[in-house]
Amino acid sequence: MSTELALELESCHRVRRAIEALALLGPVSQILDRAAAEAAAAADLDRLVLSRTERGTLAVQGVHLRDEPQAAAALLDELRRAPRRLAYPLLECELLRRRQARLVTDIDRTQPGRYAFFDALDWPAYVAAPVIVDGTVVGFLHGDRAPQRRALSALDVSALEQFAAGFALVFERAVLRRRLRDQRREIHRIASWAEARTGELSDGVIALSGDDPEESRRQASAPELQSEDGTTTNLTARELDVLRLMADGMTNGDIATTLFVSQGTVKFHVKNILRKMQASNRSDAGSRYLRLTLPDRAATPPMR
Repeated sequence: MSTELALELESCHRVRRAIEALALLGPVSQILDRAAAEAAAAADLDRLVLSRTERGTLAVQGVHLRDEPQAAAALLDELRRAPRRLAYPLLECELLRRRQARLVTDIDRTQPGRYAFFDALDWPAYVAAPVIVDGTVVGFLHGDRAPQRRALSALDVSALEQFAAGFALVFERAVLRRRLRDQRREIHRIASWAEARTGELSDGVIALSGDDPEESRRQASAPELQSEDGTTTNLTARELDVLRLMADGMTNGDIATTLFVSQGTVKFHVKNILRKMQASNRSDAGSRYLRLTLPDRAATPPMR
């Protein structure tokens, strides 16, 4: 087997292992934290910078320096303080347009503004690869190798480009998983609200009239409750019923039995009551209700 073929096979193995290592991670934050180190391992580079495109700039996301974790942390802080503008004459603007990895060896040291992060890293030569998600360049990988080691070549360009493609897929999948979890939570919240609302609609007695006299009476006689900031709350008639029973010391189970509704419906009302009254807990809401309705409650025995 030729030396060139052996190097190519070894490079493919490194890229595959690095992508597999990222795929085993869970949250998006963990993937981003490990990406720079895995990219360096995939392309056998000594220094690696992961940046993201953000409002026309390159904002550094992660830095890896072989065997120098403390120096890497310090460099990350330095680079984060100075995001690089994506504008002419920066070479990465061309890479952004062409969406291809490149080996940069003909560095003109009289034009340091042409090369990303040159002031901090003083690249002798480097490899740069765009990270593309859904057809959009969302970031870049920049890396180099120590001068005493093997010189950078087209093989390193290919390795970093392959890693960038695999990393983009792993990252996109993790983001979609997170969005799906958020959607499930939102759907569950809406379903709980709908269930409670349906129970509330079915609780009342239907009268053969245009208006509900009982509802009107309760709304008219309801005390004007205020939240902590002094604004008037907008409790519904059913929420006022639940609040009154809470003030009597009833549990959710007792309230559900008294009002002939499910405990889930009661929990939904309690949550809305606390939010609208800006109360810290049930006792806070109940005591405020008692203070406002004390004269009425003295004349009317509590409902049991």
